Amino acid sequence: MNYDPQYISQYYDAYGEREWTRLEASPSAKVNFYIHRYYLERYIKPGVHVLEAGAGPGRFTIELAKLGAKITVGDISPGQLELNRQKVKEAGCEASVVRREILDITNLSRFADKSFDAVVCYGGPLSYVMERADDAVGELLRVTQPSGYLLLSVMSLLGTTQRYLPSVWELADQFGLSSVQKVINTGDLSGEINKGHICRMYRWAQLQALLERHPCKIRAASAANFLSLHHEEILKHIESDSTKWETFLQWELDFCKESGALDGGTHIIAVVRRD
Repeated sequence: MNYDPQYISQYYDAYGEREWTRLEASPSAKVNFYIHRYYLERYIKPGVHVLEAGAGPGRFTIELAKLGAKITVGDISPGQLELNRQKVKEAGCEASVVRREILDITNLSRFADKSFDAVVCYGGPLSYVMERADDAVGELLRVTQPSGYLLLSVMSLLGTTQRYLPSVWELADQFGLSSVQKVINTGDLSGEINKGHICRMYRWAQLQALLERHPCKIRAASAANFLSLHHEEILKHIESDSTKWETFLQWELDFCKESGALDGGTHIIAVVRRD
């Protein structure tokens, strides 16, 4: 269950275009994207230089460019970086990219301390570094300016278990209940039951404890999503009416911030300010 950067790089090379389409594949996926984007809009100001670590094919690179940021794009996957180049260029946002780098978030030694006004690490990068999570958070904060923001999200144990409960019990039937119980106890999804794919899903209390070990203050936290996890059909209906859709998105944003909801989505978002 140790971090294997070579495997993660190869996995996302092979995953390819699916990483681009996953945030538009369903109404609930669109809601997930909307919530992540909301925090970019709130904390990223025009003219700042952002390190986007784990940028993937460019969904959030494009949003950062639209907000007027300059972006250094990093990802562990060369294939995802090439997709990022293509998608960002197609969106007319390439001028906002300072450079692209093959990047492992556990070692950002190529960058000096305080190199960036803000750092964005959305999606799963921190969920993949396993026992090196403290190294990764330390590095992401080290390269952030004092009083600058680090925005990150991780995979949620409770929300993901809720969302995929039928599949969880299929795994229990296939591999034994004790194997699934280990995942529930630790949050660590083993390659044994996940086709070789290893990641760590967090409870909010675990993510909070991880962040509080470092020189930063938590400024915001949110689930992504909460209301929309099991309701694709009604979401399709709501989405067809712009007024209803905007109202629902505001409900979702509001509910996702509640302490009782932080564990209730497939991802947990946190925004911290570096001391």
